[in-house]
Amino acid sequence: QEIYWEHDGRMDDPVYAQNAVRKIQAYEENDIYPGERLILTFETERNVLDTRMVGKLAERYLL
Repeated sequence: QEIYWEHDGRMDDPVYAQNAVRKIQAYEENDIYPGERLILTFETERNVLDTRMVGKLAERYLL
């Protein structure tokens, strides 16, 4: 089973964030849902990606 990982790293940019939402909607239209076959991670300039959480997500969904 394929697992998709979508990282959106510029969520403080409104245009980027809007496009990110559209991508998530496109996944859902193709029966790919967050927490099932889609892993989502986000960050902004102030809230950087938590690498510990990335490790936990990888263990849960990929290993």
